[in-house]
Amino acid sequence: MVLVENNQLQVTDSWHSINEETPQITDKSIVSLAYWLENKAELTNHKGKLGLSVMGDDELSQFSNELNSFDLVCINFPTFTDGRGYSLATSIRAAGYKNGLRAVGDILPDQVFYLSRVGFNSFELANTELAEFAITKLKEFSVVSQPASDDRAAIN
Repeated sequence: MVLVENNQLQVTDSWHSINEETPQITDKSIVSLAYWLENKAELTNHKGKLGLSVMGDDELSQFSNELNSFDLVCINFPTFTDGRGYSLATSIRAAGYKNGLRAVGDILPDQVFYLSRVGFNSFELANTELAEFAITKLKEFSVVSQPASDDRAAIN
């Protein structure tokens, strides 16, 4: 996977996912929602940065009270046609979350502009060619006509 963050190609991703194969918590660990719910007390005392990985159909209410405990929230798109991650991202930003929001899974370069409009600021793509194409898509529109979760001002 190749990471695009803040409209730039990132050579390395300093975040590490925690799972059965790599259960060791690092300075920048991403945990699943199930792992978070099972180990919340231990993880709350973690000194490093903590990320949360959720699916688009997960309920925000399951983690909304601790949302600002996370330095990164990753929303997984199981297929590029699954729009539930857009809705969840919008809800997360509406709840006041200001930290990193990453789209992972089956996302296409053509979607990254719209993903950025609902608040995503990083994207995991399958390879460098797709990541570079995604960056061009992020810069494709110079103006927007509707307000959204990003910082862009809509034209009148």
